[in-house]
Amino acid sequence: MSYTIDERNPERQQLLAKLLEPPTRAVLAHLPRMPGARVLDLGCGQGNTTRCLADALEPRECIGVEYDAALVDYAQTRPGNPPGVRFQQGDATELPFPDASFDVAFCRYLLIHLADPLRVVREMMRVVRRGGFVVAYEGDFSVVGTSHPPCAALETIHRVWRGLFQNPPAGRRLVHYLRDAGAEDIRAGAWTELEHDTTTLRRIYRLSAEATGPAAVAKGILTPGEVDEMIAGLIRLEDDRSSVVVKFPDMWAIAKR
Repeated sequence: MSYTIDERNPERQQLLAKLLEPPTRAVLAHLPRMPGARVLDLGCGQGNTTRCLADALEPRECIGVEYDAALVDYAQTRPGNPPGVRFQQGDATELPFPDASFDVAFCRYLLIHLADPLRVVREMMRVVRRGGFVVAYEGDFSVVGTSHPPCAALETIHRVWRGLFQNPPAGRRLVHYLRDAGAEDIRAGAWTELEHDTTTLRRIYRLSAEATGPAAVAKGILTPGEVDEMIAGLIRLEDDRSSVVVKFPDMWAIAKR
């Protein structure tokens, strides 16, 4: 696999973690307390989700697996890593763990990058014990975020994502992935955000446009001039404190093994 957006940008990743941590914690609140649990975080990136899982679930061990070795090195050096958290390089499609070796397997914004997401979901189901839980949280990048006043650059960045991501509508497909992987006991829901008095969401959009612009040009989705226009439009949106921005939806699903 490869990430469409350069995930090594600390500012973008920290802002994204700040935005997504409250809804992620709300999803994790559906899980029962599991003293002494082992938790697996797939596609952990800089380790923000792994640290969130460790704090929310208080497991005995929380392992973050990441394909990009440079991100693993970065995650390991963060000063906020609590006891029991560790990171390792690995392929989510071929996990190096025995069957039924975890109580919870989790992923967030991973399946959008994969051509064969069902293979990863099946691996998550395989490594979770009976009575444990598989949790997936994904955006639906085929739905365009909106704003008032309207911002054409939001339409453009979603066109870029639809052209670059392997699996843009991953969120709406989560329930079916879990069913196809053999799950029967499934809970699911959706979340979005309306931003009117802060700039976190707007800045994430702008930083994401800067990170994906070169790939959009290389693939012929946008011209260099169109990339510049998209970024300029998102800068104006970020600077306009009077505007209201609505995020594209995220979907989550929990399957009990």
